[in-house]
Amino acid sequence: MTQTNAEERRRTVIRTAWGFFANSILAAALGVVFARIIEQFGIAVWGAFAGLDPVLTNVVTDFRDSGGGTSDLAYLGGPVAAIAAGVFFLLIYPGAKDRGVGKLTVLWTILFCFRTGFVDVAMVPFSEESNTARALATIEMPEGLDVIIATAGGLGLILIAMAAAPAFLGFSRHLSEVNTPRERFRYVASIALVPAIVGPLLSVPFFLPDQGSDFLTGLPFYGLFVIVTLLAAPQTKHFLAPQLAEERTLSWGLVIGFFIVFLVARFALEPGVPIPPWDENFQWSFRP
Repeated sequence: MTQTNAEERRRTVIRTAWGFFANSILAAALGVVFARIIEQFGIAVWGAFAGLDPVLTNVVTDFRDSGGGTSDLAYLGGPVAAIAAGVFFLLIYPGAKDRGVGKLTVLWTILFCFRTGFVDVAMVPFSEESNTARALATIEMPEGLDVIIATAGGLGLILIAMAAAPAFLGFSRHLSEVNTPRERFRYVASIALVPAIVGPLLSVPFFLPDQGSDFLTGLPFYGLFVIVTLLAAPQTKHFLAPQLAEERTLSWGLVIGFFIVFLVARFALEPGVPIPPWDENFQWSFRP
């Protein structure tokens, strides 16, 4: 019996290969990038409707028109867009039958979209710099409403983090990888927690220069909410097994996609894109 268990543990280590571990790190980095761009796009679209002449970049949104001091309301478009995108991707997520890198990237994008929106909402009573706080500062709110809003944001993030446990466990290739609470803890730690920490750090070059946004200073802590996912994993017993087996080697398609997104972020978005992009008053040029 001891020899059989030892052999099963060795097979489990082989199944959770370094290639799949690397794929999860790359997917997590892309998830951070997509979530940030979606958030800033939401701000830009709201600003466009408000007549603020927004310019979308790879890390922030600038307004060329102050809107008579009402531009801060447009920042509410950030968390709204992030949460809406998370809901949209969550609705289409169960449709894919495989557990390949495409679905893994969508999963990370869902998590970081919700993280972006819910954390911003949860910070309303604590930070005047959060997008939601800046927007709500432009209107009169009943006393205590900010605490209720923040509580809803924190609760939303916790629920999403807990729901991520069966999603990550569903990427296992064989029951022996996740058959016991200890194995489920180890598996989620390897393909979720470590990528949640390393992935945001890997995304740093996508956001250079940060244009004074201080966004980069928070990236080392960006994925810490996955600790809740890790703690929920041992007690998670029900998850969908993959219907199509996928190889756990490094995906060169994901690597190529990673560098394509990097080029788009640095050389297309970083100079600034007006919203709408056909704005005749905008002069296209690279930032110094």
